[in-house]
Amino acid sequence: MSSTRPPGHGGYSRKPPPEGDGTEPPKKKRYWWRFSLATVIIVAVTAAATSSAVLLYINSIAEAIGTGPNKKIKEQVEKVITEVHGGEPETILILGSDIRANSGEERGRSDTTILLRLDSEKNLISVMSIPRDLKVQIPYNGETITEKFNAAYTYGGPKLTLQVVKELTGLKINHVVNIDFLGFVRAVDAIGCVYTDVDRRYYHSNVGVPEEEQYSEINIQPGYQKLCGKKALQYVRYRHTDTDIVRSARQQNFLSQARHQISPTDLITDNHNLVDILTEYTTSDISKGDELITLLDLLYELRGAEVQQIHFPAELGPSFVYSNEDEIHHAAKEFLGEAGYQTQKTELKEEEEKAARKKKRQEERQKKSKNGGKGKESKKHKKKKTKKKHVPPGGDELVPASELGEQEAEIVARHVGGGFPVFYPTRLPSGANFVESNPYEHIVDPRVYHLKDKDKERHAAYRMVAEYQPEYEVNYFGVQGIQGWEDPPILDEPTEEKTVNGREYSIYTDSGKIKLVAWHRGESTYWISNSLQQSLTNEQMMGIAESCHVIIPKKKTAKKGSQSE
Repeated sequence: MSSTRPPGHGGYSRKPPPEGDGTEPPKKKRYWWRFSLATVIIVAVTAAATSSAVLLYINSIAEAIGTGPNKKIKEQVEKVITEVHGGEPETILILGSDIRANSGEERGRSDTTILLRLDSEKNLISVMSIPRDLKVQIPYNGETITEKFNAAYTYGGPKLTLQVVKELTGLKINHVVNIDFLGFVRAVDAIGCVYTDVDRRYYHSNVGVPEEEQYSEINIQPGYQKLCGKKALQYVRYRHTDTDIVRSARQQNFLSQARHQISPTDLITDNHNLVDILTEYTTSDISKGDELITLLDLLYELRGAEVQQIHFPAELGPSFVYSNEDEIHHAAKEFLGEAGYQTQKTELKEEEEKAARKKKRQEERQKKSKNGGKGKESKKHKKKKTKKKHVPPGGDELVPASELGEQEAEIVARHVGGGFPVFYPTRLPSGANFVESNPYEHIVDPRVYHLKDKDKERHAAYRMVAEYQPEYEVNYFGVQGIQGWEDPPILDEPTEEKTVNGREYSIYTDSGKIKLVAWHRGESTYWISNSLQQSLTNEQMMGIAESCHVIIPKKKTAKKGSQSE
């Protein structure tokens, strides 16, 4: 292994400010092709445009731009990318990079790597993130270096990153898009911010912390809310108490929610100077009108396609994130939309868990038999134990938790007052609990707050955050309630509608796994959110939702002599 490091490597010890560059970047020459590319990126994330008029409009721009490519990135990757013909599926490598002013780094670092697959033949859009700390082999200076995945960008920019991705996944890549983080901040602000379902409390302050121990500050409360530029970037980049796997899941979750909130009208009218922002901070190998038209044709075909988020298979280690070659190739096949792989993995895991439970029950029976024999005393002992054992309905392995849930609901009810029913779960996964308030860590649970909808109307809301640890890391799932807002963006396009015991549920899935179960009472809206890792099973998600009871808060009476607002 070579010990040589490229200029600006520096061991990644320096941390950039959360908003990206510390100084204003130099003005770049503006190309019309970049305007079209910026449109492509947003349309891709928003699952394509919605009318032929949009396509015709952008096609006319493509015909007018002629040539004006970003030659540098084109020359870097043209021998590595795979040419694609009209109508064929395309895979795009999207890089989120941060080139810091006055840092001495030529290329900066690739902080985010996302693969986007557009397949009109299967009517499918796939998204998969690659963990930045994944242990990989990187070719450099004629040798092979064992490093974290994001080092490939520092060593060799988009070209080397592309080579490593192809070797790692076996996928053919057709285009590369590179987005600057400062552009991300300004673009999120330009589209009016993004309503986001935040899973837990994120907080860190550098006040009183030695400089060598400082890292990016963040202060974001749990619950459904609107995140704007800097906070949105803090949210998607945060990793100091989360694993790289969770961080990737959070990024995909944010993009999934953002795509519902960007109107194609914004792309045409550009009411918020979105074009100028993305023109300034986006580069790609896409440089010809026919390439652009081919991609836009594909996007139009996919205007109603499902977006599936593929979770990269990885395990945590002390220094790296590790992954098995066979599992990566299985994930790649899921990404390509080849049927059966996700189902096979899920069924295999369920069978293994079922076998483990069966083995444990057999061992317990054998132990009881040895200790007590088959006499009268043993039967009494067995009866007593059976009476205590809880057998949940439906095989969802949830346990009673009505007392815990009611305590949470009573706290909410005291703050919201009458007119806002408060739902709470009465069953939870074994070992789960609600997060405890902690003033030292600035945690208050449940959180009771207000948020504004798209029309600037104010609504009372609450979030109950629950945590449990099924395997190696803590998972957070939640109960959300919003008074008087029936159609928040997160509830667009449910996968399925289902009525159970008179309550109508809207169910939202991702690659077959339930990520959200929502319902209404009057004009108020409620939902159960799965963890970012989607670790709750479909049965558990439905079981928790169906177990929810309601408290009707008492209306607050004005004291004598007081004035109401």
